[in-house]
Amino acid sequence: MRKKLIAGNWKMNGSAELVLEMCSALQPHLSSLQSEVLICPPFTLLRKLREAAAGTSIQIGAQNVHSQVSGAFTGEIAAPMLQDCGVSYCLVGHSERRSYFGETDALVRDKVAVLLQHAIQPVVCVGETLEQREQEQHEAAVAMQLRGAFSEIAPADQQRCIVAYEPVWAIGTGRTATPEQANEMHSFIRQEMHKLASPEIAQELPILYGGSANAQNAESLLAQPEIDGALVGGASLKPKDFLQILQAGG
Repeated sequence: MRKKLIAGNWKMNGSAELVLEMCSALQPHLSSLQSEVLICPPFTLLRKLREAAAGTSIQIGAQNVHSQVSGAFTGEIAAPMLQDCGVSYCLVGHSERRSYFGETDALVRDKVAVLLQHAIQPVVCVGETLEQREQEQHEAAVAMQLRGAFSEIAPADQQRCIVAYEPVWAIGTGRTATPEQANEMHSFIRQEMHKLASPEIAQELPILYGGSANAQNAESLLAQPEIDGALVGGASLKPKDFLQILQAGG
């Protein structure tokens, strides 16, 4: 049975004070949670989170990585640097990276590969725009992103990845895919991974839902059979709300 993972993506938000507040709020409840807990703060807070989460089950994630391990890439962060900060997961292909910074499927694949080489689990984000959804191209769009990310990754390495489905039209908008819509797309993603990897790997692959997941809708989303967790944005900055989402995961 796939264990649920609840990941908080702080984006360009947060502070050292929030790291301490969040860890303090979560710590008394961690032993009773069935879900795994992952926090992805900005790069500047990774070491602070490692210190604050030491001895707990809170996992540390990054929001981005460069496709090269070193070089003259001012302002970028390499996978070995993330390792040094205690990072065990990293988001790749988030829609904001794709739309604001022009990240392509090929670049996403290169980032997946470099993370796997450094024992960091990629959380590969895929999702369609509102226009693609309205034109009934949502499945084709997501299938293309999956192929782009995984087509040159060996099945054994795909097994070490996580997929996060985040309909672009639901990110930061307050709109959310219905539990049925989300579950349907998660099922489609699993079917596509049957082809890209194998039925066995696809069956065990964790698929998270992202896109305005919050304390109010988490229970209904996480109750769906194909949804293995959540990639939480704004609500992950509020300790009380984030804890409620974690508890909704079991």
